[in-house]
Amino acid sequence: MSDYLIRTLRQTPNIDIRYHAEVVGASGERRLQRLKIRDTSTAAPDHLPAVAVFIMVGAEPSTDWMPDEIRRDRWGHVMTSVDAGSGAARGLFWTAAPGVYAVGDVRHGAAKRVASSTGEGSVVIGSVHRYLAQLSDTGTYP
Repeated sequence: MSDYLIRTLRQTPNIDIRYHAEVVGASGERRLQRLKIRDTSTAAPDHLPAVAVFIMVGAEPSTDWMPDEIRRDRWGHVMTSVDAGSGAARGLFWTAAPGVYAVGDVRHGAAKRVASSTGEGSVVIGSVHRYLAQLSDTGTYP
């Protein structure tokens, strides 16, 4: 990650950066409200209020933890609807898992630039809102 981005993130009061951590649980009613984080060096769990979570996996995608239904290339980058040349039905950047989208450097074919990752994140929000609205309307997965 670039130095200017690290400085900006560290200076932003509503961003909490956790190193050597993994998300082991998430909960809430109709939206994310809490996260359970495990420190990988001590195994200590931490319960935190949360309204969003962004996971940076580093220079290597480190996606082994994902279920097999989420397709990855031989390096572990996540395959999305953009890679398949489709996406109209569920929106851009969807994976094979319902409600799971991948943007930024973890995505196969990503430009590996902060601006493009940010752009992909802002574009996928529309798909996420449509997905959640459909869940709310039907009470089932699309």
